[in-house]
Amino acid sequence: MLKDRYGNPASTKSQTALAHYDNALDLIRVYRGDPVAALDAALAEDPDFGGAWAARAGLLVTATDKAYAEETTKSLRAGAASNLNDREAKHLKAAQDWAEGRYNDGTARWARIAQENPRDALAVQYAHVGCFFLGLQSDLRDVPLQALRAFKRGEDGYSYIQGMAAFGLEECGDFARADIYGRQAVEADPRDGWAVHAVAHVNEMRGDLETGIPWLADNAQHWAPDSGFAYHNYWHLALLHLDRGDIAQVLKMFDENVRPNPDAQIVLEWIDASALLWRLHLEGVDVGDRFEKLAACWQRAGEDAFYAFNDLHAIMAFLGAGRATDAERALKAMRAAAKDAGDNAYMTRKIGLPLAEAFVAFEAGRYGECVDKIAATRGVAQRFGGSHAQRDILTLTALHAALRGGMASTAEAFAAERLAHKPQSPWAGRLSRQARELSAKRAA
Repeated sequence: MLKDRYGNPASTKSQTALAHYDNALDLIRVYRGDPVAALDAALAEDPDFGGAWAARAGLLVTATDKAYAEETTKSLRAGAASNLNDREAKHLKAAQDWAEGRYNDGTARWARIAQENPRDALAVQYAHVGCFFLGLQSDLRDVPLQALRAFKRGEDGYSYIQGMAAFGLEECGDFARADIYGRQAVEADPRDGWAVHAVAHVNEMRGDLETGIPWLADNAQHWAPDSGFAYHNYWHLALLHLDRGDIAQVLKMFDENVRPNPDAQIVLEWIDASALLWRLHLEGVDVGDRFEKLAACWQRAGEDAFYAFNDLHAIMAFLGAGRATDAERALKAMRAAAKDAGDNAYMTRKIGLPLAEAFVAFEAGRYGECVDKIAATRGVAQRFGGSHAQRDILTLTALHAALRGGMASTAEAFAAERLAHKPQSPWAGRLSRQARELSAKRAA
C-alpha cells in the first residue's frame, strides 16, 4: 500500500500519481504555485485516485468563491465514483458539506479526521481554514496543537503544523507563544507564508511597527515568490505603514503588491483590497480610480450571497466607488440569503446584514445608525469569520462615524479602547487626539 508524504495510506497504486499528490500537499501547505494543477497531474496518471479528488474539492470550497461551484461538483462526483479509503471518503464528505452550505459540519468533520489521523496534515489545514472562516478561535488554535503530538521536531510537516498553531494562539490572545511558534516555523521553512503571517498578526495586534515592518519586508524574499498568499502578507505590511501615516507607501504597496493586477479574479484578494481602500477612505485619502476598478470585479460576485464576510467587503467596494445601486443589489441578495437555511444564512442574518447596513448608513451620513449597528454586532462578529486584524475595520468605521457625527463620548470610548490595546501605535494616538479634540470642542 502506498502512503503519502506524511505516512497516510493513499488510494492509488501509481507511484507517479502519488508523487504529484505529494507535490500538491507541499504547495497547499505553503500557499505556492498551482496545487490544483498538481492534483490534476496526479489524476491524469490515475483518474480513480479518490484522495486526490477529495483534496481538490476541499481546496476549491475553501476558496469561498461561487465561481468554483462547477469544478467542485466535478471533483465531488468523480471522487464518489473513485477508489476511496475510509479517511479519504470522510475528506470528500467534508468538502460536500461545505459545497452544500454546511460549513460547520464540514469543518467539524475535517477536525475529527485530524483527531483520528493526526498525521493527515491536509485535514488539519482544511479544518484550520474552516475554523478561521467560521470564527471558531479556540478550535483554530487547538486543531493544530492536537496534531503536533504526531510529529517530531524537524520532521516533514512539523513546522507547517506549528505555523498554524501560531496563528490560532495569536487569535486567542496568546501573543508570546504565537510569536515563538511562528518564528520557529519560519526558521524551519522560510517559504511558509502562513507562519510569517501569524507573526505579522502578533505585531499588528500589538501595534509594534518597529518589529512588524522589518519582519515582513526582510522575509519577503522567501515567502513572496510564486506565492498565492503574498497579497495578504503585503496587506499586513501596508497596514503597518498606514499606522505610521505613510500614505504614499500604502498606495504604492496596494498597486504593486496587494492588487498588482486590477483584473485578477481572486475573491480573497478582493477582500484585502476592499479592506485597505476602505481604511484609506475613512482617513479621507483620495484613492483615485482604485475603488472603481475593484468594484468592477466585485460586480460578478456582488449578488452571490455565498459567504457573508465576502458580501460586506463587496459592499465596501461599491460604496467607495459611488455605486449605490450595486450596493443595494448586494444588500437585497443578503436579505434573501438571511431567510434561507444553512450556515451562511445565520452568519448573514446575525452579523453580515446588520454590518452591511451600518456601512451603507456611514456612507449616507447616518452616523448614529452606523455606530448603533456596529456596536450591537461587533462583540459577536467573529462568528462570520475573519481575523481580529480584519474585523478591526468594524471598530475603525464606528470610531470615524462617531467623530463625524459629533458623538464625543462614544468616539473617546472607542479611541481609549484602541490605545489600551495598542499603546505603541501612532494611528491609535492620532485617533485618540481627534476624539479628545472633539470632546474639548463640544465642551467649549
